[in-house]
Amino acid sequence: MQTSDRVNLKFATALVVDDNPQALELMCSVLNAFGMKQITRADTGAAAQELMQRHTYDLVITDAQMPEIDGYDLVHWIRHLPGEAARMTPALVTTAHTRRPDVARARDCGANFIVAKPISPKVILERLYWIGKGTRPFVICDAYVGPDRRFRQSGPPADFPDGRRESDLAGDVSSVAGENLTQDELSAVVAPQRVQL
Repeated sequence: MQTSDRVNLKFATALVVDDNPQALELMCSVLNAFGMKQITRADTGAAAQELMQRHTYDLVITDAQMPEIDGYDLVHWIRHLPGEAARMTPALVTTAHTRRPDVARARDCGANFIVAKPISPKVILERLYWIGKGTRPFVICDAYVGPDRRFRQSGPPADFPDGRRESDLAGDVSSVAGENLTQDELSAVVAPQRVQL
């Protein structure tokens, strides 16, 4: 982010979902430090679904690994809600497991971004800024619902001409499990990629 960038979250609403009470409190504290006052907590995916059927949120941040309904399934469920506003709710998935199959699952469920744990307030704020200022179209089709992924990595995203990091390079997503990715590697894998039709 540039020093001149301003983000006003005072009137934004968020639903934060995590089955770990300490992680839930930490994420809410980070959002509160950014000026967000209307934060709803849920400790299960089922509780989050129940809340989303009664309320509209500007943002959902969910942990990936939870029993029964995990964060990936929750985002997939959100992307298939009948109302357009609810369906298009920006969603961040946080996870301590950033192996390539996990990253691919977050991308394919329709999450806007996946963020590695332990979380960094700077990374969370960057992702919120990118969501707020981004121009990626929203795709609704039989195979996928979520932010447009039809890009080939050709440098920094057009939405952010100053770039993110010099190390943003293309990465192939595969089914091979291995070591966890760093936050930089994680961001490079889920970066929008352009393809020729």
